[in-house]
Amino acid sequence: MKIISSAQNPIIKNLLILHKKSKERKKQNLFVVEGKKEIERALLGSYFFKIILVREGSHKPFESFNEKIKDFIFVKKNLFDKVSVRSGSEKYMGIGISKKHSFKDFKPKTNEVFLVANSIEKPGNIGALLRTCSALGVSGFILSDKKADLYNPSVIRSSLGGVFNIPILISDSKKIINYLKINNIKIISGSITEKSVPLNKINFPKPCAIIVGSESKGLDIEWTKNSNEIIQIPMKNNIDSLNVSVAAAILIHYAIDN
Repeated sequence: MKIISSAQNPIIKNLLILHKKSKERKKQNLFVVEGKKEIERALLGSYFFKIILVREGSHKPFESFNEKIKDFIFVKKNLFDKVSVRSGSEKYMGIGISKKHSFKDFKPKTNEVFLVANSIEKPGNIGALLRTCSALGVSGFILSDKKADLYNPSVIRSSLGGVFNIPILISDSKKIINYLKINNIKIISGSITEKSVPLNKINFPKPCAIIVGSESKGLDIEWTKNSNEIIQIPMKNNIDSLNVSVAAAILIHYAIDN
């Protein structure tokens, strides 16, 4: 049984690098995920793992997924707790192999409601959007003009593993708009403009893509120019904006039910 006891071990050193540096995650095509539940969701989502690190004293997990895991290595308790972002609350960490999320690989199982996240900067917001999409059962999540790394630990943590169990596409706005039009997916942009219609005043066509932007900058003009409909959420008490994941949840719910 392999046991790592030193912080100078190459596997531990690389783990810390992958935790912190987006460029290294991209270069190595690897990412780090903590937690039994999150690793399990990644395995169910057809991800493969280079290594699963197990806290000393814990049992070897995921036996039904052995064909997707190259190696299991135990780590001394004090060292595992030191390198864990969750400060000892978890017993498992995995170094997984990233997916490309290209048009070629984007294969939604349904063709109903999609969510496009345009130029979202905060990893926590991307994670929350993925969690919402997974929970509500959208057909696919599309990241347009990405500003943050999909495999940032904050994205994985805040998505509760939702990043692993939904079809994801990453590209620029122009190519995504072209893809939506070719596939007859109506573009419904969430934005406050002179042309905006309250979301409860329209019938959402299917299939459709709901477009949300950052709280600070809103949507890129390319999206509003190419929208089939521009909608807004009616608000009260002088509130003029919502957190992007909250707004997306409301729009998705309306789209699915109408």
